[in-house]
Amino acid sequence: MRLGYLADNTEFLPLPRSASDPTRGLFGGTNTLTGQVGVHPTDNLNLRFLYTRSNLEPNSQGFVGGALSEPLYGFADDGFGGPLRTATADTFLFNFDWLVAKGFGLFGRYSYGSTNLFPATAGRADGDVNAQSIQIGTAFPDLIKQGALATISYVQPFEVLDGRNFLLSGGGDGGIQKEVEVSYRYPANSSFSVVPSIYWIMEANNFSDNPDIFVFNLQTQISF
Repeated sequence: MRLGYLADNTEFLPLPRSASDPTRGLFGGTNTLTGQVGVHPTDNLNLRFLYTRSNLEPNSQGFVGGALSEPLYGFADDGFGGPLRTATADTFLFNFDWLVAKGFGLFGRYSYGSTNLFPATAGRADGDVNAQSIQIGTAFPDLIKQGALATISYVQPFEVLDGRNFLLSGGGDGGIQKEVEVSYRYPANSSFSVVPSIYWIMEANNFSDNPDIFVFNLQTQISF
């Protein structure tokens, strides 16, 4: 069992930030509290169940969303363009990894998040944005070289189930963003690895008319 607490302290957002403002206390501002239970039925199978409770403070325009808004992606208002008070969210997540046979494994995750919105304008009803995320993939440990790892996965990062009327973008035009991700970790030696990755993104931001996006990423890992 694991527990974690995170207070907003990103340099990309305007001041004041909850992690550096003692007047907000432990649970003021934007913060998340997460619990995880891990189960290992066999040596080759790991199951994890997570729950996160979030407080999401609106920005200076009164909208909830942005860099620290998971499980909400994008920005939300009160459904009429008006401001919100601090939102709350509940996220439930399950993930697993399973070494099916030597050199071949499966992994995946499913999450469901419900963000509760509270209008700052009197008389307007509260609302919810409910969304889910899915990932499934295959892994090939020790491919070509001992310690290497190749992965291929399919991802739907943010599928809106209901509450689109609260999203400034409308949650897209009915499309669902899809991604195919391929990566390979190659250990040049015991201390240095190279990790090239390719991402193919379709229907970006849940707009079916958006063109496909291709991203190539190259990372290096140094171990001490």
